This record gives sequence, structure tokens and C-alpha cells, in this order.
Amino acid sequence: MITGAALWPIMMALSSQVSTRTRSRWVRMIPGLAYCTFLLAVGLSRVFILAHFPHQVLAGLITGAVLGWLMAPRVPMERELSFYGLTALALLLGASLIYWTLLTLGLDVSWSISLASKWCERPEWVHMDSRPFASLSRDSGAALGLGIALHSPFYAQVRRARLGNVQKLACFVLAMGLLSPLDWLGNPSQISLFYIFNFLKYTLWPCLVLALVPWLVHMFSAHEIPPIHSS
Repeated sequence: MITGAALWPIMMALSSQVSTRTRSRWVRMIPGLAYCTFLLAVGLSRVFILAHFPHQVLAGLITGAVLGWLMAPRVPMERELSFYGLTALALLLGASLIYWTLLTLGLDVSWSISLASKWCERPEWVHMDSRPFASLSRDSGAALGLGIALHSPFYAQVRRARLGNVQKLACFVLAMGLLSPLDWLGNPSQISLFYIFNFLKYTLWPCLVLALVPWLVHMFSAHEIPPIHSS
């Protein structure tokens, strides 16, 4: 879902650029075809590595594309930090209320996980990120982390600077180098700890990618570093 929603504005921006430079209908279709092909590859890979079930992948991809289409014109760049905090809280409380309401009505939201754990040759292959609250902790953490990143003094300074291609490449390499061990460290075996670490991990990721890593690259590559002031 996140992949579909996050790549939608990128696909639309590329489509707009291509449309202004060519009249060929087939060439203008390339960004859209690449978007669909990539989503299909992501979905198949998630099923192949047993991270999700097919119905979860299908629902996530469709929901992500719809969210991307609906929310692209409404990116909350100028919102207050409280907006992001309340959004994360609303996701947590809203989903929890729906979950416990369904359980009270006798509906098992985790029915597919129960069947997989029962019939899979190796039940340990059923990953914890297939559980309902795994996506919830990830999405709410990302919402809070995005707000913290956009309102940090690091992002305020980097936003005023123009990073060159070499600096952007350095940001990419450094971010990937930091995210990989962070992903490895944030997977405890206990379910409750997994949810907590998952939330904290995805809260930290936007702060690293959007604010801290670009600021570090800018700081070490700039000749004269101005002091950091909060926006």
C-alpha cells in the first residue's frame, strides 16, 4: 500500500515531463506501465518470501494506488507537527477500535494467519509482519516520523540548500547504509516488542532520510556551515 501510494506522485510527475517532450502515445504510457510493473513485482516478491498473503497484497496495491490518486494534490507539507501526531494517534486508535469490535462480533481478523500456522510445513515461515497490527505500527510510525522530519532544524537548513548530484548520491548511499542495520535490529521475536520496535523504526526512518542524512552530507561537503536554527 505504501509503495503504491508513494510512487503515484512520482509516476504522475514523470508522465507530465514525458508528455511535454513527446507526442507519442506509447512513450507517454511508459511511466504508467513502469508503475504497474513495479507494483506487480513488489507484490509477487512479498508472496514469494512469505511476508504477505495474496489477498493482502492485492488489497494493499489497490488501496495504495487509490490513496496516491486521492492524496497527491493534498500533500500536507505545511501542516503543524500536531497534525502528524494526531494522524498517527487516529490510525492507532481507529484501527484498534475496529479490530476489537470485529473480535467482539466473533470475526477473526487473523484467520489466514491461523490457517497458515496450522498447515504450513514450517510455521516459523509465517512472518510477524503478516499480522494486522504490523502494517498499522508501520504506517502510524511513518506519519509521526514524517512530521518530526519536516519540522526539524536539520530539514529547515537542507531545504534552503541546493544539493548537487554527488551530494544526492552520497545521501542515497549513506541512507541505505544506515537503514539496513536498523531494519535488522528492529525484529524481536516477541509480538508486542515487534510492534513497538516496528513503530519506532518507521518513526526514525523519515527523520534519517529526509533530515539527518542530507544535513550530514551538506555539513561535510559545504565550505562554510551556518549555525542550525529551529524553524
